[in-house]
Amino acid sequence: MSFGFSLYAFVTLLAMLNPVEAAAAFATLTPDRSIPGKRAIALRASIIAGVILLGFGLIGAFLFEALGITFAAFRIAGGLLLLKVAVNMVFAQETDTAQAEDSKTSPHPSGDPAVFPLAIPIITGPGALTAIVTLFGKTHGDPMIYLLISLIALFVMLLVYFAMVGSDSITRVLGTTGVDATGRLTGIIVAAIAVQLVIDGVYEVLKNPPAI
Repeated sequence: MSFGFSLYAFVTLLAMLNPVEAAAAFATLTPDRSIPGKRAIALRASIIAGVILLGFGLIGAFLFEALGITFAAFRIAGGLLLLKVAVNMVFAQETDTAQAEDSKTSPHPSGDPAVFPLAIPIITGPGALTAIVTLFGKTHGDPMIYLLISLIALFVMLLVYFAMVGSDSITRVLGTTGVDATGRLTGIIVAAIAVQLVIDGVYEVLKNPPAI
């Protein structure tokens, strides 16, 4: 795998998992928790999100094959879905922090936000799941590339964990405006990734048109 693709995988997953947005949502959901309690919640959320992310990435290809869905079709559909996510991020129509505020007022019997809404959908939302399946789809069955992408995903998840643990400091330094600006900038990057996915999918269809 080239350095360029490794960097692409890292930037894509970093944009999708978005540690700053995760930190802002985490701070909203855990204002009255002790420091050890916050660390425990952040660790559980990161582990659960990582398992979901890598698990979906591994079974995604088999699922599509069983359903008769080509990767070209998935790239186009995934690109359009990511584009919608990007538009929401750029225009702040729906943010993870807003989801956290809504979830904060919803009843949670366990009182533990690690699974919902942190692991799902704040950390591993539709955009992240689409991205990991697309990345794994570029491995061409090479186990070493699978391993490298998995390591990149785990590294980004580690960044998300540290961002949540340091959420109070991050949100205090950036402020509401800084977090909002970071989300919008990330949205522009996600939009570019989405458009490229659509282009790749259309090119693959034109190059290898399906038999009718």
